[in-house]
Amino acid sequence: MNLDALRTALRVEAETEAAERLAEVDEACKRRLAEAQGTARELTELGRLEGTRVAARATARRRAAAHRRAREVRLAAQHGLIDELRTRANEAALGLREDARYRGLLERVSQAARSQLGADAEIEIDPPDLGGVRARAGSASVDYTLPALVDRVIFELDGELETLWQ
Repeated sequence: MNLDALRTALRVEAETEAAERLAEVDEACKRRLAEAQGTARELTELGRLEGTRVAARATARRRAAAHRRAREVRLAAQHGLIDELRTRANEAALGLREDARYRGLLERVSQAARSQLGADAEIEIDPPDLGGVRARAGSASVDYTLPALVDRVIFELDGELETLWQ
């Protein structure tokens, strides 16, 4: 046998085997690449979904914080208005002390205090800076000072004041 023919046959066989192996490796690479691309698509979709969930939670937290802040601002404004109402009403009530009918009011309120606490009640009429009447009998007392009366009226108006905020 001729060595050249043997070499040629071995080379052809090696080239054929190398081509087959190369085709197998190429096919395996294509499969792995397709698997990797599928995994990448799945991971991308999972990342997108997780990103959407995270963004939705963050948006919900920001929206809730904005609602809380808006409520705080609204409540602060409402309290400010009620405080302004109370201040103006107290000023107006204290202005009643200059009215000629004020003495008659003090008498009626004193009588109401006595009827509530009894004839032995200690009555303080027109306390400085407060006006109105305070009375005490033992541990019981009533406060009909002008600021206390204003506070009662504002408290009773609470439901009506609520309609102003809507």
